Amino acid sequence: MKRSKCLLLILVCLSQISCAALLTKQEYVLIDRPVDGMGTFHGEIYWLPESAAIRKIALLGSGQLQNLEIHVRDEKREWELVKKVPGGRLPFEIPLTAETDAVKIIKLSRIADSRIDTIQFYTFADIGD
Repeated sequence: MKRSKCLLLILVCLSQISCAALLTKQEYVLIDRPVDGMGTFHGEIYWLPESAAIRKIALLGSGQLQNLEIHVRDEKREWELVKKVPGGRLPFEIPLTAETDAVKIIKLSRIADSRIDTIQFYTFADIGD
């Protein structure tokens, strides 16, 4: 009986710590590394020199985009669809959670006046008290 009460107390404490971690205020910070990019037949690929914890990307350019697919490169160097975006007027931001070194953007609808110049990768930093 005493063991079960101790275990229950430990579980309650762990759940409180987990909730506090989830409620910690987050701030996005730019990943300050060079971003390279190239256009391919299947989309535009942008990459960092090494893998990073990506939490948001900002598409920089001009015009209006519609119907985008966002793919990230996994540890097997294969592309994985992570988000479908209806679009918007550039520049705009897309929330994204991935550990990757590259993002591929596939434009499913073509609009003549739109162009992505580059993207910015963001991660988050904890804000202290």
